[in-house]
Amino acid sequence: MSMNSLAFYAVWAAVAGALIPVMAAMQGALGRTIQSPLHASFIAVGMACLAVGLVLAAFRPAMPAGNLLASVPPYAWFGGLAMGFYALSATFVTPNFGVGNFVMCVVVAQLVMATAIDQFGLFGAPVFPIDLKRAAGLALLGGGAALVALK
Repeated sequence: MSMNSLAFYAVWAAVAGALIPVMAAMQGALGRTIQSPLHASFIAVGMACLAVGLVLAAFRPAMPAGNLLASVPPYAWFGGLAMGFYALSATFVTPNFGVGNFVMCVVVAQLVMATAIDQFGLFGAPVFPIDLKRAAGLALLGGGAALVALK
């Protein structure tokens, strides 16, 4: 992969990451305003569906072949459930726990889970074994999270 590609993907990922606390704050505000975190979560996921639909309409990619869809591992169909759970969680938790606390816990959990997925090659991911440096980084991250976000 070229350095330009790496930079492009790194910036894209950073923007996506920066939008996570923004999304949590917006969903919390929506849930408080309409006094229904469940409806706010539904609206947020509906807006996500609309956004992806608009991108599909703009780029008009070919529909995947039926044999490709049939070959998808069963677990791969349930990623949207994680997105829905996140939307519900952000909407319910953020107003009571704070955006910083919520996102810090999310980030720590994401890195711990990502490390486990890498370690064991879960869900078809390539294996990247954990080493002492990575384990120390996770421990420091957890300690840092406790110092930064939790009161």
